[in-house]
Amino acid sequence: PPQKATTSDLRAAALFATGASVAQVCTEMGRAQSTVYGYLEQFILRNKPERIDAWIDADTYAKIAAAADAADSQFLKPIFEALGGAVPYEQIRLVAAHRRREITD
Repeated sequence: PPQKATTSDLRAAALFATGASVAQVCTEMGRAQSTVYGYLEQFILRNKPERIDAWIDADTYAKIAAAADAADSQFLKPIFEALGGAVPYEQIRLVAAHRRREITD
């Protein structure tokens, strides 16, 4: 479930709602990339966007989804390992959040 929104979460969400990239939000907010990925994960969980291709390309999304299905695990490490470490955990978390959105709709 989404965490309680902070002022920073809300500010980041407003930027993500316009399609801003992670790099743009990092610059605008003066935050580290890892922090902004956390804001984006919460944005996805709260707002349940139909698509997240503004942040994850379709090919990477499909690879992560297939690895998640094959891993049959709620944990990220088996997915990361199935992808040979080629996809960062941040991107795996985003796809996992988006897929949770699909389950809870």
